[in-house]
Amino acid sequence: MDTILFFHTSRRQAWLKEQDGAFRFARTRGWRIQVVEPTRAKPHVQELIDLWKPKGCIAECSGTRPDYFHPDDFADVPVVFLGRDPRTLPARASFINPSPNGPGKQAAMELLKTGVRSFAFIATDGNHFWSRDREAEFRSILRLHGMRCEVFGRKETFRTEKARTDACAKFLSSLTKPCGVLAENDYAAVYVLDIARRLHIPVPSKLSVIGVDNDPQLCENTHPALSSIHLDFEHAGYRACEILSSLIEDPSSGPVRETYGALGLIRRGSTPAGSGTPPRVTKMLAYIRNHFNEGISAKDVASQIPGSSRLAEMDFLRATGRTIMDELNNVRFEHAELLLRTPSQQLGAIANLCGWRTGNALRTAFLKRYGMSMREWRRVNLCAAPAPSA
Repeated sequence: MDTILFFHTSRRQAWLKEQDGAFRFARTRGWRIQVVEPTRAKPHVQELIDLWKPKGCIAECSGTRPDYFHPDDFADVPVVFLGRDPRTLPARASFINPSPNGPGKQAAMELLKTGVRSFAFIATDGNHFWSRDREAEFRSILRLHGMRCEVFGRKETFRTEKARTDACAKFLSSLTKPCGVLAENDYAAVYVLDIARRLHIPVPSKLSVIGVDNDPQLCENTHPALSSIHLDFEHAGYRACEILSSLIEDPSSGPVRETYGALGLIRRGSTPAGSGTPPRVTKMLAYIRNHFNEGISAKDVASQIPGSSRLAEMDFLRATGRTIMDELNNVRFEHAELLLRTPSQQLGAIANLCGWRTGNALRTAFLKRYGMSMREWRRVNLCAAPAPSA
């Protein structure tokens, strides 16, 4: 059995989803994935390679500084970087990163619909490339509508956490209300909600807040619950392994540089459109977004809340205007479209990645919905796909 070393630096919920995707691909190849936990000091990559003699490595980099892993540390062993600033990598390196297109646009469109004319972006002190991408897209969409966006945390430096919190409190107090806020991720959004609560700023009537990552442990345990943009972390882990497999099979092949997208916004109480949704329905919507690719049924979704399946269906239809199965299929087709816009994505793998039990089931459903095959849809729509970052 071939061994793959999977280094990671993040401790977020996103990492667990990336790991799920990697294990799912590994089962198709008979790989053994050995996870290497993050350490304070730089890992001894070469010693680990000498110990395990892996066929390849994946290095997840989103939780630490760029120099934590150096490409030369891996010597001749194929490696795919996950969530690494491409500017810190040589041209020969392969990676898959969050797309610069998606979160900023989705957040801007959601907040613009509320009618607010004041906007802000909240960053942490990490100045991560994905945070800058989200800010740039958010501000670009707002600029198209003649709106400005205030930014906190991008250029400022603070000696202590208290100084940062005091400065953020002053910043939030100074914003024209009502205001729409995009935070760089869920942690930053929870930070904003905590400060808003201490300042007695009502959410969402005066401050609408959107995070990114859709970490259920964070989003569903804030007051109010946090609306967040769900990124396709599981596909990122799966695709990282798929790219690694191609590098192992053909070491002379060129680098693969791709991005993965956002699956959509999970509306909860921190934004107006989600504030009126019953918690029971919010929980079902979040479950669909988090598990749509696991072959779940409408009955599985309904079982997430107390009561009968019939009552769950009635509540869901009343709140959304759709049945549970309609919503589940909508999310699956959304994801299928994202994958079809990725030229390197093999058509045969899409059914498994989107939650259909067989390829024939997806092909039949796709033809019925779109009036064309997946191959034809890709040919027609591929030109509209955003270019991957490099």
